[in-house]
Formats: sequence, C-alpha cells, structure tokens
Amino acid sequence: MKRNHLFPALFLCLVHVLAFGQADIPIQIGFDEKQGEYVDLDVSLINEQGERVLMKDLLGKPTILNLVYFQCPGTCSPLMWGIAKFIEQVDLKPGEDYQILTISFDHTENINMGIQKKANYVSSLKNKELAEGWHFFVSDSANIARLTQSAGFNFQWVVNQYSHPTGLIALGADGKITRYLRGIEFLPFDIKITLIEAASGKIGPSINRLLAICYSYDSKGNQFVFNVTKVAGILIVFFSIVLLGFLFLGRKRTKKAN
Repeated sequence: MKRNHLFPALFLCLVHVLAFGQADIPIQIGFDEKQGEYVDLDVSLINEQGERVLMKDLLGKPTILNLVYFQCPGTCSPLMWGIAKFIEQVDLKPGEDYQILTISFDHTENINMGIQKKANYVSSLKNKELAEGWHFFVSDSANIARLTQSAGFNFQWVVNQYSHPTGLIALGADGKITRYLRGIEFLPFDIKITLIEAASGKIGPSINRLLAICYSYDSKGNQFVFNVTKVAGILIVFFSIVLLGFLFLGRKRTKKAN
C-alpha cells in the first residue's frame, strides 16, 4: 500500500472497529431495529400449560418481548433478573397495564425449562402476584425464525453457544414494534415511558446502548460493574481516530503548501 493511502486506510479501519466492535463478529448478529413494523402475529408458541397458542391471541395490551434462551451462560439470566427487578419498581401492574412475554429462541428447549427458570425469578419478588403478567414460552425452529426475523432479533450458534443481542423489545397492543431497550438492567422511568408510548402506538428511540457498552455483569457479586478496560479501550480508539485525522489533514496541507 502506498504511503499516502496509509492514514486513510487506518482511519477507516479504526472507525469500523469503534462502530461495530470486533472484526470477527458477524454483522448478522444484533438488533435490526424495525420500529413501526409488526411482529409476525401468526407465530405459534407453547405456553406454560403445554398448550399451543398464537402470538396474536397473546397481545391486546402493551407488551415487553424478551427473547432469550434458558441455558444461556451469559447475559440472558442477568437480563431476566433485571426484569424481575423492574416489575416491582414500575408503578404499572403487569397483567393489567402490560405484560412480559419471555420466549426461548432455542428450539431444543422445552417449556419445563422455562417454568423452572421463571420460578427462580419469581422467588425474588416480594409480591408474587406481579408474576401473573410474566409468561414463558418455547416453540419450534420454523416459528422461532419467523418471530425473530420479524422482530429484528438476529442470532447465531457460535462456538457451542448462541451469540445474540441483549435487550427487550416493546410492542403495542396490536404487535407494532415501538422501541428497543438495549442492555441488561433498566431504569423504572425508562420502562414506564416505554409502556406508555407502546399503549398509544408511539414509536420511540432505542435506549440503554451506553449501559450495554460500559457495564459488565459480575456473576459472583450479582451486580453490574463499570467496565474500565472496555471504556478505556473505546476512548483510546476514539482519540487515535482524532489524532490520525489531524495527522492526515496536516500532511495534505503540507503537500499543498509545497
């Protein structure tokens, strides 16, 4: 590569790393945001009673869609603990004002696994009645594919586990996608405003991207900790881009002056 093309190439490379993360992560993993579109209402699911139900029959009120897999070794469990936490903090009643649908995107998992998982999270609630608005489901590969594609939830099997986005998807009573909440833990205000907007069908911007980037879950301490290494890396890359930009522009001005 010629010397005069070196700085632009490095600049573009660093921009790509900063924007998209590690180069070896496929671009088809993550949220493909589809605010204003609708989830597939004809998707068939199996509920906690072992009955087959349709997505369109489950709606009718603002809904938090939670796509996970029950054997996830990473962020799925912390995400569901986050749900258990905000259920008691938000002054809206699940089952009446809104509902939460937790659906496994792993077609090999059965509903008994979901029931066991739910029991773990419900055990942490002071008011167990609040869990009546939180429902768990599984399904087959074809229906899961239709649901995840319509919801913009893209995942892949990578090195003996699923690589997938982490967050929640807000739906209106008619199944319209109104907002994506990225991350693991959410402020009660964020959840409340999301549900109020979903009730009116209002589309909102994604939130909690920063939390997902800057915090990591400490499984031993059962808490979220500021990820100094990751944030420092992002800052280093950012300032490297700025420095390379100044160097590149400075070289161009020097050449013009000569």
